[in-house]
Amino acid sequence: MNPHYYAYFFLAFLVNAIGMQKVTAQSDASFLMSYFEDVNSSHSFESIKEEGFKDLPEKIINLGITKSTLWIKVQLDTALLKPEAVIQTNNQFTDLVTLSYLLKGNKQISETLGIMQPYSKNTLKHYKPAFEIPTSQLASPIVYLKVKSRWPMSVSVSVKTKEAFHKERTTKYFIAGILIGGLLLIACYNLFLFFSIRDSSYLIYVAGLSTTILSLGYVYGILIPYLSPEWPEFSFRFPIYAMGLTGVFNAWFAMRFLEIKKEDGIFYYALFFIILCALSSMLIETLHLDYLSRKLNLALVITSCLIIFSTAIYSLVKGSKVAVYFTIAWTCYLVGMSTFSLKILGVFPHNLFTAQFMHLGTFMEAVLLSFALGHKYSLIRIEKNRLKNQTREDLEKLVDTKTIQLETSLNEKEVLLKEIHHRVKNNLQIVISFLDLQAASVQGEKNKDILAQSKARVYSMSLIHQKLYQSNNFTRINVKDYLEELFSYIKNSYTAQQRHVSHKLTLENIELSTTQAVPLGLIVNELLANSFKHGLKPGKTNQINLSLTSTKDSIIVEIADSGNGFDEKSTNEGVKKTLGLFIVKSLTKQLRASSRLFFEKDLFITQLIIPKR
Repeated sequence: MNPHYYAYFFLAFLVNAIGMQKVTAQSDASFLMSYFEDVNSSHSFESIKEEGFKDLPEKIINLGITKSTLWIKVQLDTALLKPEAVIQTNNQFTDLVTLSYLLKGNKQISETLGIMQPYSKNTLKHYKPAFEIPTSQLASPIVYLKVKSRWPMSVSVSVKTKEAFHKERTTKYFIAGILIGGLLLIACYNLFLFFSIRDSSYLIYVAGLSTTILSLGYVYGILIPYLSPEWPEFSFRFPIYAMGLTGVFNAWFAMRFLEIKKEDGIFYYALFFIILCALSSMLIETLHLDYLSRKLNLALVITSCLIIFSTAIYSLVKGSKVAVYFTIAWTCYLVGMSTFSLKILGVFPHNLFTAQFMHLGTFMEAVLLSFALGHKYSLIRIEKNRLKNQTREDLEKLVDTKTIQLETSLNEKEVLLKEIHHRVKNNLQIVISFLDLQAASVQGEKNKDILAQSKARVYSMSLIHQKLYQSNNFTRINVKDYLEELFSYIKNSYTAQQRHVSHKLTLENIELSTTQAVPLGLIVNELLANSFKHGLKPGKTNQINLSLTSTKDSIIVEIADSGNGFDEKSTNEGVKKTLGLFIVKSLTKQLRASSRLFFEKDLFITQLIIPKR
């Protein structure tokens, strides 16, 4: 059941309790009541007077769902009710209630109210059928009420002065307004919970609460004056549709709240059975099978209670934490609604216990079910925090494990890379040794010079690998250190020229990738070798400079010597045909660099501009 179905029943309990109190207090002294059941609905106000009416000490008539017409004879105590009185039936959901009485001068007065009459006909503007009687003008203190209803025929009558009626009506509307406002606040609160935790059971709950408010608001007549005062047919049938939707939401809510799935077998399909029955009751109402519709509706209430209660017990046995309050709540509601329904069907007698126990049961059900919703919300938060903490712990453990694995793998790769670079360097050193041996065995300075140049080139590459395995970075090297060692090696290779040479190194701390450092080293090797061989003038103090600087977008390398330089466009001395120049041009292109040759301060400068990557 929708968790706040109780609230409207509790509203009815308070409103009816006030009415019953008036009936048993003031009204009991102001009138006597008896009734006659017209099974065939064949009597009129003239013929009914000849029938024998049954006395009603408790002034309550309960015939259940019946096609009979109920006649009520009320004998007023006009001395207590002068000059005007109000008589009303306390069952607001009857089709037609016709009051008939005789005024002085034998004038017959008949007035009809009820759910099948527009609300505008009720001159007292009350949600229950209420008639104003001029007691001082009555020819006889006896008045008759004719009641016809396709809803359960459970009727009580109250008679009071007009002043007392208005005072009591104000109190009833005040209580109804407070409780309806409270229900709307509860609906808004649960809607807020839905947006907070995104649990669809709360949205279903709010939908069921809305249909419950509408259905009971119509059954008890509170909402008719406000929503459909002039649409009797709508007012008559709408509660069945609203109750049918409430039944759908009840079963759906239980399914979601208790987390009933297909694996739960009979209980899952039983809740679907409730939904189908609720939809069927709406279809039967559409076909205007009124008496059948209402009997099935009452049977559906009891069946739904039993099925949802059994489902709650099943969930409780399964160990569902949220089922505890839900089960207790439905125990209270089941007893209360079963008592109410059996009283309507005439199985149980109408007394104070059967009349009010439903309200007590539904009130307790609502309170406990509200606890259940709050308990579920608390469990969700606790479980969410637990999962959050568990997930964090698991992730931390996983991160630690993966970190250890990555560190181990990284260390292994570092060792492997160092070993690779070391082996490459050693292999290149072997090549250098071979070149030294070959140089020792060949004849001719030209051949020795060629081998020396090849040896220098191999050394420039070997030095790269040496720098890599000596550092912790296997992708980039410090070019300053590299060029310093390369310059020293080339300078030492040309010992004969050193006595006539001074040099200057201007190198910035710059790191380059191996893909740039290797070709740069080879280029510098070729240009420095060329400077030592061809950039010196005999009998003079010569200068060889090497500089490495950087700008925002590029790296600038300059090799300067005291020689005469050369013109790249000239064919003199076969410059274009030298291997060294070919290597410089090829590697410059590979670096996507540009070169420039110029004289400055008596020095011939080769400038290389390399774009940064």
